[in-house]
Amino acid sequence: MKILRGASKVSLVKKRLSIFVALLVGFVGLDLTPALAVDERVIDVVAVTWAGAAAPAGGVNEVAKVINTEVNADWKKFTTLYGDAKDRPISFVSGKILTEPISLISKMACSGYAAADFLTSIRPEAYKRLGISDYTNRYLVVIAPKAGCVWSGRAALGGPKSVSGTLILQDSASGYVITHELGHTFGLGHSNFLRCDNAANDGAWSDTCKAVEYGGTIDVMGNVDTTSPLNTYHQWRMGYLDDSQIKQVWQSEVVNLAPSDFANGIRAIYIRDGKAAYWVEYRRKLEGVGYKPGLAIFRLDPPPITSVVSPNPEDAAAEEFGMALGTDVWMLNLDSYQYRDARAIGGSMTALTATTYSGNVSLSAVASETGAVVTIKKKTDNVAPPVPPVVAVDQWRSPNMTILKAGYEDADTAIVGFEAQIDSAVQSIKASDIDGWVPTYLNPFIAPKTLYLRDLPEGSYNFALRAIDILGNKSQWSPTQKVFIDRGRPVVTNDFVLTAVNSNELSLQWKGATDPGSGICQVDVVDEDGLVIQSSSVKNAPVFKVAGGTTLSGTAQVFDCIGNGMKGDVSISTSFVSGDKSAKTGKWSPAGAAYGAGAIKCIGKCTASLSVAGKNNVLVGAGAASIAIGNKAVATIADSKTAKMRIGASIDAGATKKVVRISGSNFVLIGLSSFSTTIGTFKEFDRSPEVSDPSLTDSKQSALSKFGFRASDFSQEWTVLPMVGGTTTDDPTLDLCNGVFLSEKERVERRQISATKLGSTFTFLSSEVVRYSSAAAATAAQKELLKVFTDCQTNKGYKDATGALVPYEFKTLNNIPAGVVSESNRVFVYTNIDTGTKARTLLGFYQFSGEMFTGLYVLNTAGFSDAQVEKWLKVAATMASRLKG
Repeated sequence: MKILRGASKVSLVKKRLSIFVALLVGFVGLDLTPALAVDERVIDVVAVTWAGAAAPAGGVNEVAKVINTEVNADWKKFTTLYGDAKDRPISFVSGKILTEPISLISKMACSGYAAADFLTSIRPEAYKRLGISDYTNRYLVVIAPKAGCVWSGRAALGGPKSVSGTLILQDSASGYVITHELGHTFGLGHSNFLRCDNAANDGAWSDTCKAVEYGGTIDVMGNVDTTSPLNTYHQWRMGYLDDSQIKQVWQSEVVNLAPSDFANGIRAIYIRDGKAAYWVEYRRKLEGVGYKPGLAIFRLDPPPITSVVSPNPEDAAAEEFGMALGTDVWMLNLDSYQYRDARAIGGSMTALTATTYSGNVSLSAVASETGAVVTIKKKTDNVAPPVPPVVAVDQWRSPNMTILKAGYEDADTAIVGFEAQIDSAVQSIKASDIDGWVPTYLNPFIAPKTLYLRDLPEGSYNFALRAIDILGNKSQWSPTQKVFIDRGRPVVTNDFVLTAVNSNELSLQWKGATDPGSGICQVDVVDEDGLVIQSSSVKNAPVFKVAGGTTLSGTAQVFDCIGNGMKGDVSISTSFVSGDKSAKTGKWSPAGAAYGAGAIKCIGKCTASLSVAGKNNVLVGAGAASIAIGNKAVATIADSKTAKMRIGASIDAGATKKVVRISGSNFVLIGLSSFSTTIGTFKEFDRSPEVSDPSLTDSKQSALSKFGFRASDFSQEWTVLPMVGGTTTDDPTLDLCNGVFLSEKERVERRQISATKLGSTFTFLSSEVVRYSSAAAATAAQKELLKVFTDCQTNKGYKDATGALVPYEFKTLNNIPAGVVSESNRVFVYTNIDTGTKARTLLGFYQFSGEMFTGLYVLNTAGFSDAQVEKWLKVAATMASRLKG
């Protein structure tokens, strides 16, 4: 799995610029009393080694001492805000120390999946040796010898409420590195630097203005050792700033800004300028820091990966940041600051004046020891917002969908309301927060406004829309559309009719699913897990196909064409005996494609006899016939010249099987059928808005999406989207039993889909598709996988980096369905993995065809019943069918 951006690697380190005591003395003159630390956290220390490794730069005792002194002092200072009435400081103390290093079976990995796996596996092994069973509220520092990595420290990204974490030190005992990595465990990203080669202090991301990783050395989340306060953006992410202490500026105004290390007052300014986002804070005079008193400004809008300058190769291969509000910031150089690397820095990055690169916003500050009066001049926005891009009416399929296309916003301000033209009459219309809003760098605090279909008035009318921004500017009207808003729900009754028979399969139309408004447009029948068993999108005539002698049952989800819905249980049981299975006299021949397989045609005078019980429909085509049960005539079928299926007669053979004879001349016999249906109580259930998959704009990903999972395979409660990193070949494919797969480098394209649902019983549910460089490369991959699988069976698991056995208990898969690929082109895995709280069960279906591979992975913690295994084997057959095209 891919390591999150922010699982950090600290490169070159510079010596400390100041000490905590000197800073504390400097504050006494302000008559401000810092709060005392009450949140004390424990860091345990272990070391690792491997064959041929040299001793690391520092031992466990040295690191423990650094934790108790430098690291503890740093985090007390960072979390002590002056004038704070709350006890919020965090301190760290060393805990248990493992005197003997843990021997690894190979050199520690620096990057990729192996490094992430080590970060995960070393923690339980270390605590096992430390004799600590509950380590949920403890931190772990792992000291490693030099391994050739570009980083000195590494930690997984946590969150503001995290109370544990694992830090890896490579050939280092630096207190700064530990302090920095602990920042990542709190969910903090890096303090980076926006460096423009033309000496500008700001600019659009480009070849000229680059994002220099770690270069924002104003605080400890850069890569220079400093005890200066955390930037207020990171303080906000940790919960040390309330939203009320951040002033979002839309137009010219004056803001009284408190220093970055104070607890009270307005402590940050947020400004949006086009697609750029600025975070402004005031840094007052402090002893030992490398900057002058003044404003510090950070960009929150992330750069494209092509504009990132980093010593870490992983950063160049990372996915684009996207719109979501991130953990990193990019510091502007407002003065004489220079940065090449941690050994070559100098100058101050703060100033009392600044202008954004667009020229639309300027700032000037009058500074004092207790704050700065900041005058913001913003170019007056008299520009109308863009015309709202209203989705075409034929795509209005859910009451809960927004009728505005994705990405709509005002360039300089925010949309706060809408007006509608209803048959030319102008009226206000409800503007709603976007459902499920996630903060973005352009909207970090308040959800943007949108218009939902559910908020439009009911009826048929001509509709147009305009938007109003926060300054009162109004957009032009959108193009007028004729709309029909239907609030009524479908009506569902137990009324099914037989419409067709083909071979042993009956087609039944649900006549009882109706809607007098927009009509029925979609009916799905889903199983207990939410997998779609059958689906019909035939408007106003949903049809389901059921094999004779089987039952289709599940939850029916019935939707009209605007997304109003009902759901409830449905069960359809059928029986069918085709005409060609009868005992026959006379001359018969196949009836032809118009009647489906199994239908027969009598030439001349004929009789067909079938044994059935209960109520049955006699299905015939053209011609006339008579029906007898035993020797008693029970019905006559009228003549027809039309070559299509019809129910010639309905009969009742009784509780036990009896012989039914159909006699006549020149007629078509399709067979005898019966079906029974039941429905449960239906309740209201609206269709959910479709989830957009941006990856499908890529032609290669679009082609791969025809394989593996599709959104239509699941009920609407599921989200089916590519995993993080799932559209690249950076993450592994054949990761069974921690094996080594040289064939991974032969992957050309990859798409891994994850299916998730709130309350799902699956720990992991995913499909993966890979295109290899050739069919030979795919074959080699299958052979590698089979060898690893066989070895894992023999060894009953594998050994992790620490040498501990991860146990696997393999099970036999029976009744493999016919639709999967041949045995020589597949590896099917059914196994219990690990024990105790880490125990889980995997169903893994790996299938190869030509240059293509498809994987189906089903993981849970409760194991699988035989029926569940059978179901997922059928899904594997579906994956194989798609693989083979």
